[in-house]
Amino acid sequence: MLHKLKKHDLISTFVELKGNPKWAIMTEPLWFIPYALFSPFHSLYMAELGVSDWQIGFIISLGVMIQVVFALIGGILTDKMGRRNATLIFDTVAWTIPCFIWAFSQNFWWFLMAAIINATYQITNASWNCLFIEDCPPRLVTNAFTLIQICGMLSIFVAPLAVIWVGEHGVVHVVRIIYFISAISMFLKFILLYKFGGETEMGKQRMIETKNVSFWSLFAGYKLVFLKMIKSKRMMLVVVFMAISNVVLIATNNFFPLYITDELLLSNKLVAVFPVVRTIVMFAFVIGLQNVVNKFSMKHSIIIGLTLYIISHVLLIMSPQSSIMMVVFYTMFEAAAYAVVVPRRDALMALFVDAGERSRIYALYNTSMLAITVPFGVIIGYLSELNGMFPFIFNILLFIGAICLMIFTKELTDENLYGKTDK
Repeated sequence: MLHKLKKHDLISTFVELKGNPKWAIMTEPLWFIPYALFSPFHSLYMAELGVSDWQIGFIISLGVMIQVVFALIGGILTDKMGRRNATLIFDTVAWTIPCFIWAFSQNFWWFLMAAIINATYQITNASWNCLFIEDCPPRLVTNAFTLIQICGMLSIFVAPLAVIWVGEHGVVHVVRIIYFISAISMFLKFILLYKFGGETEMGKQRMIETKNVSFWSLFAGYKLVFLKMIKSKRMMLVVVFMAISNVVLIATNNFFPLYITDELLLSNKLVAVFPVVRTIVMFAFVIGLQNVVNKFSMKHSIIIGLTLYIISHVLLIMSPQSSIMMVVFYTMFEAAAYAVVVPRRDALMALFVDAGERSRIYALYNTSMLAITVPFGVIIGYLSELNGMFPFIFNILLFIGAICLMIFTKELTDENLYGKTDK
């Protein structure tokens, strides 16, 4: 049994990883644990403080609009400052400061300010991914992202603590405390990764190359990078797929708690229970079936995952009021889908780039994806106000579109995924 465990893809990957990827995985629970505590209650916390569904959607959309700006400059800052420095500084700004603001929030305006500051995390979407991936062997990329996902899964097991606290003391009081603790825990994670990690070889090279180049000159250089990106079918595939994924998460992350409490009339205490069920299923799926899924091609694996997403959403919208079982089944299928799709989505983003322009391509990926996403926060918020199930019906249409995209694309071949040059 122990011998078989050592041969598991994920364990052998973790043993083989060195440097930044390993330290990123080891410190990630310090971010995921507090996030797992507050994220299920974030929209309820806002609602308890008088923020309407429409205002929640507006905060999401405005936040995404500002994220577009930070995503665009993220690649330049990552090159000039270095992956390591940029990650420390902007992770602290994007998470530690907003967590303190959320902890003391009183109304819509506090949440709006926190969302604006939190938008700077788009800079670290470029810097952290470069830090994590650039010294990681390409063949280990998918499993490395899966290990990051497992950190998130294990962290969810602390969510029942939030359920107990909320049941005893109420949403607002408990979530304020959780946000305060989150600010400290996340800051500790950022410091540890900085101390024990290091700058990547490509990061050192880009710092030298951009040292005497002005910010505006680098910004102007985006034109060539952008032209390269839009001419690449595989890069555009990633942009569209990432955009669809991001829009889907608006509904599943922000409006699922409101739907099950307002429409299905389930208790607020159950909001943090479903992430635990979700995590158990994801963990079992990844540990038990990851080796099996890895035998399928990237394309077929993603199609299977998207099909599981559709099944999950159909179960949710068919769920009768005050019935927990259909929501549990939704959670199980959605968890399995997430375990299949998300690591492969992230791997596509890592593999379909020119290594020398990774930071600026990441920035353009994020900018393009966000620009497409901008209006959907308000749209989905409006749909939720019309009928709580509408955001999830909308998601089903997006999943069908993503499956069509996967079926008709010719870019997901081993040559394209692991080749050294872009088409």
